[in-house]
Amino acid sequence: MRKWIALLALACLLGACTPPVNPDEAEHAVPAFHLAMIEGDFAGIYQRAAPALREAQAQAEFVAGLQKIRARLGEVRGAERMTTTVDGRQATLTYTTAYANGAAREEFVIVQEEGQAPQLLRYRLLEPQIP
Repeated sequence: MRKWIALLALACLLGACTPPVNPDEAEHAVPAFHLAMIEGDFAGIYQRAAPALREAQAQAEFVAGLQKIRARLGEVRGAERMTTTVDGRQATLTYTTAYANGAAREEFVIVQEEGQAPQLLRYRLLEPQIP
């Protein structure tokens, strides 16, 4: 029995029992993303993103995708959070965003490691589809 308690305590110390991401803190990453979109700081969005995003996608590809969205939809005018789902260290936030040339639905997956600021793990433009 003591072995099991010791193993459980060790698992907690190694991160299995870390607190989940705070959705309100995760939400702060979205206005920062939109401000950077307005300013055209696509490379900055990439550089501030979670290491897992940077490992999965090259900067040139990521920046080109955001530039395409900006060219088609224009500047961000406002955004409203629609849903939030928390799964451990990740929060998935869905927004309805008003752009100069129309509305969009966006999904942000934000990760927050203990003691660090929330970081973008994944961004998807759900609607409209931009080829």
